[in-house]
Amino acid sequence: MEPARTTADMGAEPVPPLTLAAGDVIDVKFFYVPELDESQIVRPDGFMTLQLIGDVQAHGKTPAELHRELAKRYSIHLKSPNITIMVRRVNDSRVWVGGEVKRPGPVQMAGRLTVLEAIMDVGGGARPMADLKNVLVVRQRGGKSYGCLVNIKEVLRGKESEVFFLQPRDVVYVPPTAITKVDDWVDQYINKVVPQARTLFIYPMGPGGAGQVGIDTTTTGR
Repeated sequence: MEPARTTADMGAEPVPPLTLAAGDVIDVKFFYVPELDESQIVRPDGFMTLQLIGDVQAHGKTPAELHRELAKRYSIHLKSPNITIMVRRVNDSRVWVGGEVKRPGPVQMAGRLTVLEAIMDVGGGARPMADLKNVLVVRQRGGKSYGCLVNIKEVLRGKESEVFFLQPRDVVYVPPTAITKVDDWVDQYINKVVPQARTLFIYPMGPGGAGQVGIDTTTTGR
């Protein structure tokens, strides 16, 4: 999936298909052989162990892809495996809120969450020195990180604005108002949010100074 090229596009991006990861809880149910039913947690190495077939890699697969693999492997042992895969709990559906907020840290998403809600509700509100015109949202796509600057100050003033929805694993960073130059802001603060960043680029968004920050990364591992 190509990164969004504007703040509005990024805020309205569809949530990508769920891919399984370590810590996710998966129920595997067999319609005709209930004694094989299991509830498994994906291990830190990305695998889970099932009866009859042993280790199965779940990390990085969608539930549909895992279902196809299980149906294929169980067909060796069962005549007509009728398998249902249910993701009971997603371990990493959090966003991180940091910077000039009263309660920085990870937040578990229970539903759709906007940048404003993350800062003012979950984050406990902004501190006095917060620059609410340049809130950074960083998002991961295909092993790279990219982001944009979101102006929520206009919303707090009652002005109409696009709603920016967050996605799991987004990082929301509220910088201090002491940073007046974008270059200084990037140099001093972006690497604290995305330490693996190597190349940074700003997309101007027209009058008002809001822009998109692109962060090209080379990730060696999680």
